[in-house]
Amino acid sequence: MARTVSLLRATLVVLVWQGALAEKLTGILGGAMMPDRGSVVAAGGGGGAGVGGTKDSMRPSLPMRVAYQGEPGAYSEKSTRELLGRNVVAVGRPSFEECFRAVASHECDYACLPVENSLGGSIHENYDLMLRYDLTIVAEHEFRVHHCLMVKEGVKRDQIKYAISHPQALAQCDNYLRGLGITPIPTYDTAGSAKMISEGTLPDKCTPENTAAIASDLAAQLYGLQCLDTAIEDDDTNFTRFLLLGRKGIVQYLGKKTPSKTSVVFTLPNVKGALYKALACFSLRDIDFSKIESRPTSASLLNYLKFRSQQKSGQNSSTKSDLPRFRYCFYLDFLDNELSENAQNA
Repeated sequence: MARTVSLLRATLVVLVWQGALAEKLTGILGGAMMPDRGSVVAAGGGGGAGVGGTKDSMRPSLPMRVAYQGEPGAYSEKSTRELLGRNVVAVGRPSFEECFRAVASHECDYACLPVENSLGGSIHENYDLMLRYDLTIVAEHEFRVHHCLMVKEGVKRDQIKYAISHPQALAQCDNYLRGLGITPIPTYDTAGSAKMISEGTLPDKCTPENTAAIASDLAAQLYGLQCLDTAIEDDDTNFTRFLLLGRKGIVQYLGKKTPSKTSVVFTLPNVKGALYKALACFSLRDIDFSKIESRPTSASLLNYLKFRSQQKSGQNSSTKSDLPRFRYCFYLDFLDNELSENAQNA
């Protein structure tokens, strides 16, 4: 049994409404991160100036590098550019964890990763990775997912027998495909499917003349494909929530009254009323929640989180017998600035 309420992580998230603050946010993030990456480059080059050195201060600003999961043209890349503008350098990686590693190793400044879809729910892998890697949430973006049906130039709709894409994208366009009599074939990635048609590396029975891909319009542009139809998803409320993660927070760039969202993850003692008492700390201060979720976590992750928490508090490690058979983490998003008096008291 856990002994005390253990606050494991508190990170600030700036709300960016439909990209309207993208230019301002880019300026804040650039100011927060470019000197950090510049100093690393200087140190790696041998003889360069360190943090605060004159060579760094005279060096022109480097373009912001943001990691995302997927092939070029993926929805994650489109979300990144929608949030931060066209000039950002988007760096594709094959897995979510490699995106975390790219930021932790200073290869990239940020990672833009999905954490929740309005139809499919939470992406738990990224929640777990956020706890394993010491990165901070600095922004969130709600991205509207529009699926497009794309083919090679000259292919007509009545020629299409197969549609290839990620299984989730195919499921979200199921009624549309059934109406056209098109057989769905799952592949590893949405943008990757567009790439497969462009390169002619297709599954059995599929040819560039009888196969379409379901992906973003950005993928169609990158791979030279023609969009036969847009917004083919069955549900027009398909949104994905992305988080922008970096090595540093941006609290120092924001005022206490800046509209914000704060995310916390915590464990609770296995006693009556523990969750009620934890949430009452926020409710009594009129702090609104935007999300709360609990899910089982592995013993190894929970031990790691307890170890980190105890390192900060100076408590002794607990034994395995302290842990219940079912171990839960609670994920909570509340609408207040991390530095506000109410949030600090809660």
